[in-house]
Amino acid sequence: MSTSEETIKFDLCCAARALFRAGLSAGVAGHLSVVIADNKMLMNRFGPSFATLRPADICTFDFSGKVLEHDPGVDPYVNETIALHGVIHRYNPQITALVHTHPPAAVSWGTFRRVPEIYDQESCILAGDVGIVDEDYTGLASTEDRVRPFADAIGKYPAVILPNHGALTSGPNIQVALMRMMLLEGMCARNISVAVAAQATGLKPTPIKMVDALTAKREIANMPALPAVWKDTLQRLQRTDPELFEQRPRSAAAAD
Repeated sequence: MSTSEETIKFDLCCAARALFRAGLSAGVAGHLSVVIADNKMLMNRFGPSFATLRPADICTFDFSGKVLEHDPGVDPYVNETIALHGVIHRYNPQITALVHTHPPAAVSWGTFRRVPEIYDQESCILAGDVGIVDEDYTGLASTEDRVRPFADAIGKYPAVILPNHGALTSGPNIQVALMRMMLLEGMCARNISVAVAAQATGLKPTPIKMVDALTAKREIANMPALPAVWKDTLQRLQRTDPELFEQRPRSAAAAD
């Protein structure tokens, strides 16, 4: 994966558009961030939805939420919810990339405050990696005291469900964080559909045993899956969002 700032900005936009196309965004809520230096991260400004995010909408912030650099053609306004990313990155220097959005199945399943069961092969990839923030929803994630439990959880688990709110995923780059968010939503959706089927039929569902899920996780990790998934994501976005690719930096194209 390329590490040039222009390429990271483009990749952030692709990840956001992919989340929108998959139905994992809500209005103009949600942020994606990538740390590029000490106390310095790239993240989308408040305003554009994931559906319309452009590289010009990605600003450089410090972890207190101050805008350090921005495209002169955009309003760099950021609301207080930027604290979510700033606090998490400050408390977790090992985390490079972070995705926060409000996926519908994760929000629904999160109301039970239970880690979802593993019912399918894809969910095995997240075996042992999903956590729950067992805190009541008390308002926007706009203050450090509200965000600190999120920071503690994502420091332990790369995929975290925020009850009555949304989800967080992390990774060494935005591609991994995106994949984990997609997998988490699929995992929650599967749990909901299995629960509905169990109620309708009276049958008892059988999840995959953790030991077997971890075996499958290791086996899948041996495949070059991530580059293939990211390449496929870009190819699909080229068809649905061609105007975004008109703004693609040369370094991004060269990295494929």
